[in-house]
Amino acid sequence: MTQPTPTQSSPARSNVQALVDTIRGRIIRGQFAPGQRLKEEWLAAEFGVSRIPMREALRALASEGFVRSERYGGTFVATLDAEAAHDLLDVRAVLEPLAAAQAAMRCTPEHLETFRRLLDEGDRAFRERRPEDTRTVKGQLYEHLALASGNSTLIALMRVVRFKIEWATSIELIEQIPEETRNLRAKLVRDMVDAMADRDPARAATAAAAIIDATYASQGWRRVVEARFEAASKSP
Repeated sequence: MTQPTPTQSSPARSNVQALVDTIRGRIIRGQFAPGQRLKEEWLAAEFGVSRIPMREALRALASEGFVRSERYGGTFVATLDAEAAHDLLDVRAVLEPLAAAQAAMRCTPEHLETFRRLLDEGDRAFRERRPEDTRTVKGQLYEHLALASGNSTLIALMRVVRFKIEWATSIELIEQIPEETRNLRAKLVRDMVDAMADRDPARAATAAAAIIDATYASQGWRRVVEARFEAASKSP
C-alpha cells in the first residue's frame, strides 16, 4: 500500500479537529484503506503541519475507532467486519428513537426547516443518481436529529456513530437500495419530522424505529454487507 505523497497544494492546517475531519473523511471514502499504515511524518508533510498536531489528530481518530496504534509498530487504519457493522445498527436502533422523542419536545422551527431542506436535497440526490451525495445528506440528517434533541450526550454519541455508519455503508450498497424501500424510508422520515412539529414524542420515536427497520431489517441488506466485508477480509 503506497503512502500519501506530500504535495505543495495541500492546505496547511494547524487545527487538530480539521485534521481529524479530513483524515476521517478519507478513511470513510476508502482513500485510506483498512489496514493501511499511516505514517505521522508523511501526513504532517502533506498537510503542512508539525508532527505534534498530527499526533493529536491520530490519537483522536484512535479514540473514535478509525485507526489503531501498535506500540513500536505505528498507526494503521482500523478494520470493520460484518459483525461490527451490525453492532453499529443495533446501537443506532437505540439512539435514534430516543433522539427523535427528545427532539419532539425541544426542537425549534429552525430545526424543522433544516430537516425539510435536507429531505428535499436527499430526494434530488437519489433521483439524479448521486450516491455519494445521498450518503452525505443521510449523515447530515442523522447528525441534525442529534442536534435537535438538545441532549449533549446524545450529540456526542451519535456523531461518532454517524461516521461509523457512513464508513460501513458502501456506495454500491446505496445504489442497490430498491426505490420502494428508499421511498418508504423518506416517507417515514417526513412522518418523524411531522411528529416533532406536533410535539408528539411517542409518534416521533415510533417513526424513527420504523426508519431503521425499513432500511436495515431485510436479509438482502445483511447479505450485501456480509459479502462486502468478507471480500475485504480476503483482499491482500
